[in-house]
Amino acid sequence: MKKLVLINVITIVVLVIIGIVGFHFYHQATSYVSTDNAKVDGKQIKIAAPASGEIKSLDAKENDSLKKGDKVASITAKSDSGETHDMDIKMPQDGTIVKTDATKGGMAQAGSPIAYAYNLDDLYVTANVDETDVKDVEEGKDVDISIDGEKAKVKGKVDQVGKATASSFSMMPSSNSDGNYTKVTQVVPVKIKLDSKPSNNIVPGMNAEVKIHKN
Repeated sequence: MKKLVLINVITIVVLVIIGIVGFHFYHQATSYVSTDNAKVDGKQIKIAAPASGEIKSLDAKENDSLKKGDKVASITAKSDSGETHDMDIKMPQDGTIVKTDATKGGMAQAGSPIAYAYNLDDLYVTANVDETDVKDVEEGKDVDISIDGEKAKVKGKVDQVGKATASSFSMMPSSNSDGNYTKVTQVVPVKIKLDSKPSNNIVPGMNAEVKIHKN
């Protein structure tokens, strides 16, 4: 008799657990659009020389925070007449240098970046949402964000839903030259604006997970 009661109790407990787990997944599916295919992002600032020439000085280094108009480097360029003159390369807007691709005494090519920067005060999250779920994503909806390297969750809002899939901008688009076609679920980039600035150790490219509220 006691064994039968124990079996019944265990059965009830298991059913309750299954019910709780089932309700949790049902609630997640009906209340959120979730994806872990997301990353911290920002507008990349490419700092390039307007003309080709020898780099006379490199005044900025990685992690330097600069204002618009601050000097990044100077080059000695040659005009069409053959005369040389010094030219300053300046920050096009506020930002923090994250990478330099130049050395003093090296050559800068016109239009080629010598450094890259981001405005770390204006970061956002880009989430790639499956094409089958993007219909439930609307601008202005609340978003719960978990960022690798950030202990607490960050709140945000959907700022923009892409009008083309991420593969549309691929350097190597899929080819169908052999006549065969394999259907692959596409993803649509969704820009999520952060409600508050994350901690200083959050940088562009970090992985994130998002839950976009449906209602």
